[in-house]
Amino acid sequence: MDLVQACLKTDGRLAVNTLRKMISNAKPSAIWAILMHAASWQEERSYDTAHSTIMLYAVHRMIEDLGANPNLLEEHPRPLMELRVSRDLKTLLQNALIERLAYHLADVDHWQPENGPKYNTERSIESMGNAVQNLALSVRKKSIVGAHKSAITLASKGEPIRLRRAIATMAAEKPDGLGHGFIMPLSLLIELPDAVFTRPHVASLWHLAEYLVRKVPSKKVFSLDSKISKYAQRTVVSNHKSIFINAVVNYGTLGHNAIFAHRIAEAGRIGFVERNVIDWLLEKLTSNIGALSEPDTMDVPALIESESGTDWENQPNHLRLPSSAPLREWLADNTDVWALMMDREAKSFEEYLTGSKKLDWNVIRATQYAMATINGRYQDAHSMTFTQSVWGLVDHGLISEDLAALQVSRMLRNSLKM
Repeated sequence: MDLVQACLKTDGRLAVNTLRKMISNAKPSAIWAILMHAASWQEERSYDTAHSTIMLYAVHRMIEDLGANPNLLEEHPRPLMELRVSRDLKTLLQNALIERLAYHLADVDHWQPENGPKYNTERSIESMGNAVQNLALSVRKKSIVGAHKSAITLASKGEPIRLRRAIATMAAEKPDGLGHGFIMPLSLLIELPDAVFTRPHVASLWHLAEYLVRKVPSKKVFSLDSKISKYAQRTVVSNHKSIFINAVVNYGTLGHNAIFAHRIAEAGRIGFVERNVIDWLLEKLTSNIGALSEPDTMDVPALIESESGTDWENQPNHLRLPSSAPLREWLADNTDVWALMMDREAKSFEEYLTGSKKLDWNVIRATQYAMATINGRYQDAHSMTFTQSVWGLVDHGLISEDLAALQVSRMLRNSLKM
């Protein structure tokens, strides 16, 4: 509980120091469970959605993308794409990512003890099928206690497939104009601690239940099969590439269209929801984007020619993480792309993207991970989640590397300029 208490006291430095001690003494699964426990105490109501679990999901995926790390990852992480970059860069960046996450979890609005996660809800003795129906009924009747109880029941045995399927389907019904209603539950479900980590597990499910009763509509859109026992058949979304390209080009408020698009692709890949639900979500995403442009008008040269990225008057704030200074020094000494990305003029990097030189997308991607990690403000989650989501869409084969690099650069230059 030391890390959780450091976060609740909003002591970022203590949170990071506590985490650094844990890394050498705890299993990776325990570390991520405790981080999820801390994330479950975020109350943030400014956007009607707490972002800590979304941030944790993004950081976990970025660390996995950088490859094996026995201190932070299970033995065989299986990302869609492992980045081929220097081992020194991988280690420095992975350390900076986990440190940034700890600072973020401390530097947000937290629930007061009387209003925060509850740990004394007992698992009911109902059958799994009844638990699915009672979960849905409790959510629609706005009962946190009932939803929490049924969720604990569904998550108590091995792989909680029924829980993931039921919640993902309900969350898809009304994702809202920013996609939060689907982004947050899906992120939390993927990061849900195993039941063996009792308090983190129960706290995460409380956080999820509290959110669902506020976001899921009372009138159902999709029926739930109480007997579901396996994931749905994967939904291939490659025939909708135009929507995903538009979501990245017209990424919307703080990048939400692109983040929403990525979670839809992930839900289809894993099989959290049926094909008809994916189609419904793509309709919602299209509505959020607005009028769609033809893909051939959105290649990188055309985008650069039509509009320039944001120039900085001053470079963004440098975050003071234990690993940020050595990471920044390594990038400055070992890759030219870091200086181009951090140049005050946006054209420096954008002209580099359209030059004749063959580009190393692994280095560019890792460097953009670093750009989002060690600059800006501790409480900002969107720069990190957007960066991970856009490059994640590359891994799905839905957008090109040059489009990802351009749009991440443009979003970060806007997000980090303050």
